[in-house]
Amino acid sequence: MNEAGLDRRRFLTLAGAGLLAAGTVATTSGPALAMSPVDGDPFTLGVASGDALTDRVVIWTRLAPEPLDPSTRFGMGDLTDVPVRWRLARTESHLGAPSKWIASGEAVAFADNGFSVHVDVAGLDAGRRYFYEFEVDGPDGTVFRSPIGRTHTAFAAGDDRTARFAVVTCQNIARADGGEFYFHGHDHLAGREDIDFVVFLGDYFYEFGRGAHVPPREISSLDDYRTRYGQYKLRDSLREVHRRFPVYVMPDDHEFFNDYRGGDLGGVGQVRRFNRALQALWENMPLRNGHPGPLGDTKNDLALYRRIAWGTNLDLYLTDVRQYRGPSLLGNAQTDDLLDWLRTTTATWTALATPTPIWWNGGNNGWNAFTGVRDRVTAVLEERKAATPATFNPVVLSGDIHCGIVTHVRRFRDHTSPFVATEFINAPMTSQSSNQFLPDDEIRGAYNGMYGYMECIAEPTGWKVRYVVGNQTDDPNGTATGELPWHLDAGAAPGTVYQPVRQEA
Repeated sequence: MNEAGLDRRRFLTLAGAGLLAAGTVATTSGPALAMSPVDGDPFTLGVASGDALTDRVVIWTRLAPEPLDPSTRFGMGDLTDVPVRWRLARTESHLGAPSKWIASGEAVAFADNGFSVHVDVAGLDAGRRYFYEFEVDGPDGTVFRSPIGRTHTAFAAGDDRTARFAVVTCQNIARADGGEFYFHGHDHLAGREDIDFVVFLGDYFYEFGRGAHVPPREISSLDDYRTRYGQYKLRDSLREVHRRFPVYVMPDDHEFFNDYRGGDLGGVGQVRRFNRALQALWENMPLRNGHPGPLGDTKNDLALYRRIAWGTNLDLYLTDVRQYRGPSLLGNAQTDDLLDWLRTTTATWTALATPTPIWWNGGNNGWNAFTGVRDRVTAVLEERKAATPATFNPVVLSGDIHCGIVTHVRRFRDHTSPFVATEFINAPMTSQSSNQFLPDDEIRGAYNGMYGYMECIAEPTGWKVRYVVGNQTDDPNGTATGELPWHLDAGAAPGTVYQPVRQEA
């Protein structure tokens, strides 16, 4: 799959398949909705699923026939609320047979919510794949059907299967010279059949103004943020990743504005801008939690930090390092929750995922600017490893600094303090940096000038990370390829990460 070779997908199907006539789609009760048929394919932004648990998953779409044109309300005109039928089945072919649907129903896409739909489908089996689709009525009896999405529920608590997932960070479309970057990491990822889920760990898009951005200026209004999400989701490979894998999303700063600190926003203007950006984030991602609140002068928040358990081998915690910033990096409730998780998790691999590095040399814009919470977290890491060295296996996953690095978390911000975890800093999808890192006593590997994603594998006996990267982000026909994986053995001490030597044929 290559971005240069993919046509824009349009999924229009006339109502001749008999699906509506079967009469098995559940409908909402109450008075008829004030709406008229959608005029134009509403599924240009595709579908997505996310926040998968063992028994449920959120499925998502956003209706936008013209996703880059806010003057037409993104092609929805004067519509106010649109019924959207949905269905979920065990196989793709079963979507055409109403008697085999596992779940179905009707949601409403409201104008005030950007015509987005979030359906939390419950009652599912753990550790299995499902397929889903949406449809809405068009003019003159036609029906628009969405692409068919594929999703997966989390492994059950006793399931010993290997968990395999991808981490994506820092995906910028717009080059400084006015040209575009290309998502070759997504080209590669969209073709995978062995990935269970994807983690977006910050900077899903960039808010600044450049010639290739739509609009080409820095964004600030709600329509601006909706348009920017639309531009990024029109990339075929990114849309395909969303269609094929459930995702867990955690923003960093650029989904809002550069270096924002949610705990100490400067004035009403920044609060309003933050609220608009937060609403757009919720509208455009398959998040379980509800609407963040009205667009007023009081700062909203959306609970995004969460634990993600996949069977016996993976316990993953996503930290929110932006909404609570101010005197504390994480806020009191998140800090307490994180520390409790670190003390009690029993999975083979304890993975702390955070948008900014904990690595002591990872800059002063994140954990290293908040030594109090950093010291508390690293203290628990050290204590647990000392108490249960054979069964507590911590790793840290991060991004932000635009270079893939295999390194370590030290107990203190001190080059001589002990290692308490191995940290894998993700390579950016496209975002550029002039930083150059060289291996030393704590950096085991660095991927300077390389772009793509990180593949993580949690097995009963070991942890592997493979950087899937390339250096052709300016070339629409470029590629990304997998590098040699890094290994950690279960029960090994921090600092023992290694990369096996390639065996020559």
